Amino acid sequence: MRINFSNVLESVFAQYESTDELKSAANGLIKQVQSAYEARYKEIAASATTGKAKTTTPTPTKTETKSKKDKTPKAKPAEAPKAETKTAGETDTLIAITDTAAIKKLGLTFEKYNDRCWVLRGNTKPLRKVLKEQFKGVFNSHLTGGEGWVIKTANAQECATALGLKAKVA
Repeated sequence: MRINFSNVLESVFAQYESTDELKSAANGLIKQVQSAYEARYKEIAASATTGKAKTTTPTPTKTETKSKKDKTPKAKPAEAPKAETKTAGETDTLIAITDTAAIKKLGLTFEKYNDRCWVLRGNTKPLRKVLKEQFKGVFNSHLTGGEGWVIKTANAQECATALGLKAKVA
């Protein structure tokens, strides 16, 4: 599921004048989202462990059953969406792009890979969603020099600046 808050966030963040105020507001927003996520996650996990009562579907009456002569296809009943089980890797915490102190602790390196792309290496797992969505990065575990996120040269300078890394993209 994708939720687009861009219009609301633009008006919220437009009121801040300094980068420190903006970072503080963004981190506060992230904390609110994270606490709401954790509360809902606990609620869903608790209901899954207690076990829900099985719902039974009523058996159709004679008038509801399809006769052999009736060839019209019957609509399939809607299936309940399957609950996604999360592995330990999917429940890891993500780091906001505005949290520069946490990003510095990840030990990231940003290197030119070839004429068309750059590679971001290090502990990039907490940044995976931002790298994929905002900077159009692709993770590759078979790169020369080790695994990392491949980022096109067009997006490399923006990525380096956002993460506070030194990289001069020509």
